[in-house]
Amino acid sequence: MKICAYVLSKFAKQTYKKESYDIRINAGMQVVIDILRRNGYEVEFAGSATVHEYDVVLWQCTSDCDWWEFLAERVHWRKGNYKVVVGGAGVLNVRPFLPYVDYFVLGRAEGEIERLIKGLDECGEYESKHIVNSKTFSVDKKYYLNQVECTYPHEIKLENGKIYKEGQIGCNHKCFFCGYSWQRKHTGQPFRYGDLWTKNKDVELAILDLNDGIEVDWTKLRTTAIDGLSQRIRFLINKKITRQMIQQVIHNIGTAKPHQVKFYNIVGYPTETEDDWFEFLDDVVQADKELPKLEKQGCILLHSTPFRAMPLTPLCCAEMSYKNYRGRIARVLGQEKYKGNIFYKGNSFFAVESMGTDSLSSVIRSAIVWRGTEKDTDNIVRIACSKKFENASATVKQLTLEKYFDVPNLFRRYTLEDLPTRYLNTYADVYKVWEMKYANGY
Repeated sequence: MKICAYVLSKFAKQTYKKESYDIRINAGMQVVIDILRRNGYEVEFAGSATVHEYDVVLWQCTSDCDWWEFLAERVHWRKGNYKVVVGGAGVLNVRPFLPYVDYFVLGRAEGEIERLIKGLDECGEYESKHIVNSKTFSVDKKYYLNQVECTYPHEIKLENGKIYKEGQIGCNHKCFFCGYSWQRKHTGQPFRYGDLWTKNKDVELAILDLNDGIEVDWTKLRTTAIDGLSQRIRFLINKKITRQMIQQVIHNIGTAKPHQVKFYNIVGYPTETEDDWFEFLDDVVQADKELPKLEKQGCILLHSTPFRAMPLTPLCCAEMSYKNYRGRIARVLGQEKYKGNIFYKGNSFFAVESMGTDSLSSVIRSAIVWRGTEKDTDNIVRIACSKKFENASATVKQLTLEKYFDVPNLFRRYTLEDLPTRYLNTYADVYKVWEMKYANGY
């Protein structure tokens, strides 16, 4: 049996050093390849020109945005007898993609991918509660994200030459909006951003950890997360960060040596109002007024991501806000006092809204992937293959998506009975949490 790992064309560009496949980490796919090789299978790499030469084609989908690029290439593959197997964190809603994928691996690959390949090799088919077979899929069936009790035990050599060893899985914080918490059963030590993403543990730390008694070099802290602009909103989504905690963090940074710190935030939650936004501004003001007046001020960079109702989270049924939030927070909080995206200037700090907020058209595309159904497949392919769409402005993209998709339906509040991904289950009963916390209102 000939098996290949599929590489998208843009990652095959050897001159594109920052994004080519052999520079990126691709740890998930490398683990899958390692599992198969340990079970006696050879795995090669292929692109769109050679994919038809293989019996099984593996592709890793890391997020909702990957689907559009994959389909743009998938529809042009040469015909062959291959089976397409897709796994990764972006595999949650299979319904719009059934015609283009034979098997969807749900959750962790260990214990499943090797059985799938063996089944295909010996009898040409495979069934499992952790794998969706497109031929037998039914929305009335129950499928489960595969979980593991420990991290992957082997060191693997990545294509970039580095050695990778998985250190932790999931998160113990259990924020209700977060797929990382609910789609992966937490194992190992308490979650620390710095341990996962950076070599320097003081560069990126959650405020929940900063107030947990750990020692921090405040001069090195560069990013943290609040995920809600008011204490009410944060507690609503189980992010137990108080106003006092935020003020203390800002004060500690200012006392050490003011510099730029990025505050990751989520905007557009159900019941959120501009009063919630002004509470964050007040927290910045309260912390900053206790600090000395400096000529060279530090910067609080507020980076907001519009809320998405992610499958298999306690907020999977929640309505989504249909607003373009890019630049909106600065306009509201700045009250026309400052230029650009600045919304506060004080003693030791000024505060500015990041320019990187997703456009409404990007949020619509996420909603299509997470909440789309079989009836959306043709239009998804049409958009994915359209160079005109990809090169259009955000406004034109929004109007085009509104034309071809039932956007109000995608953004509305769902029930557990009509939720498009109701067939999916994880290690915890997220649907019960929804019913207990939100079903009767916020």
